[in-house]
Amino acid sequence: MIARLSGALLVCLAATAANAQTKEHAPVSLPSSGAMTQDKPNSESWTYFKSGLNLARYKAAYIQPTAVYRGPDAQFDSITEEDKAKYATILSNALDVELRQSFAMAPKPGPGVLNIQMTLLGVERTKGGVATATRVTSFGLAANALKSIAGKPGTFTGSLLLAVEITDGATGELLVGAVRRRSPDALDIPATFSTTDTAKAVARDVAKRLHEKLVEAQAAPAGN
Repeated sequence: MIARLSGALLVCLAATAANAQTKEHAPVSLPSSGAMTQDKPNSESWTYFKSGLNLARYKAAYIQPTAVYRGPDAQFDSITEEDKAKYATILSNALDVELRQSFAMAPKPGPGVLNIQMTLLGVERTKGGVATATRVTSFGLAANALKSIAGKPGTFTGSLLLAVEITDGATGELLVGAVRRRSPDALDIPATFSTTDTAKAVARDVAKRLHEKLVEAQAAPAGN
C-alpha cells in the first residue's frame, strides 16, 4: 500500500513539475521557444509574431504532420504512445478540413506557402463517465454553465497543450509561434465521454480559430 501511494505521489509531483515549467518558460525543445514571450505571468500561453508580418502574399498552405513533443517538459503523464499518435492525427485532420475552405493545399513547402507545424505538447485525461455525470445533474449543469460563460474548462474534463509554428515555406523564417492549453467548452457533453472525444473537440476548435485568425491576418494591412 505504501509503495503504491508513493508511486502515485511521484507521478503527481512529476506532472505538477512539468506543468510549472511551462508556466515559467516556453517548451525548451520547441524550435520557436526562444522567440516567444509569455502572454500573462504564470500562464501556459506563449506567443511570437514577426514584426510587420504580411500574410496577404501567402495563398497556399502546407500542413506538416502534427508532431508529438519529446522534450523534458512534455506533459503526457500516463498517455500511451499509441494514444499520443492518435491525438496528433486528429489535430492534423481537423486543421486540414478547416484550411481547405480558404487556402489551396500545397504538395510541399515553397514560395507563397505557409508551412504550418502543430506540436502536441501534453494531454490531461478526461475522466469519462464522471465528467459526463457532472453535466446532467441540475447543480453540475449550473456549475458548468458558469464555467462555460467564463471560458473555463468543465469539471473532470481534460485538455491538450499545443504549439503552432508557422514559417515561410521558401525561407523557413518564423512568422508566428504560439503555445496554448485548450479544453472543450464546459457544456460540450459529447466531449466528456472520453479523452479521445475531448481531443476531437479541441482539434475542431483550434483548427477553426487558427483558420479565422489566418483569414483575418490576410485581410489586414501589413504590420497590423
